[in-house]
Amino acid sequence: MKAKMIARLFVAVAFLAAAVLLCVSSVTKAVNDPVPGDRAATNDAVKVDFDFTCMNDTMRMTYTYRLAAKPREFEGKTLRISGTFLTRVDEKDGTRYFGCLMGDPGGCACCAPGGVLEFMPKDSYVWPTNFPSDESRITLTGRLQMFEVGTPEQSFTIPRLVDADISALR
Repeated sequence: MKAKMIARLFVAVAFLAAAVLLCVSSVTKAVNDPVPGDRAATNDAVKVDFDFTCMNDTMRMTYTYRLAAKPREFEGKTLRISGTFLTRVDEKDGTRYFGCLMGDPGGCACCAPGGVLEFMPKDSYVWPTNFPSDESRITLTGRLQMFEVGTPEQSFTIPRLVDADISALR
């Protein structure tokens, strides 16, 4: 009887190990393989390190959480994300800020993780001439950079995409 239990336990562990390996393999493949139509796939000038737009919901949730929790892991990497375009003006100094609310606006709150990722568009973009309308769906491709905000007494580091290309989604 004890031998049968050990054998069943061994089989269960083997299946679990196989499932983990399969999952890790598919995550690595999905993150590292270029997507059809991706600039990296066509050997264009931009290589995308993390393409959130081609990830399934579970992977996107995982990587969005990692981006929020450990942004330095993504520093200097090129990201492609989709979300809702937001722009706001600081009433104190008149500075215009651009952001992308990551996540699926149609999803429920528990399954549509996100947060607003600030971005700085490429110099070729001129407000408001070639920007999408506020709250429209966009895709951004840019390099993640960390920067300090606040006062010398109380500052913190936040991530943002720089040199971002903006594409409107339909």
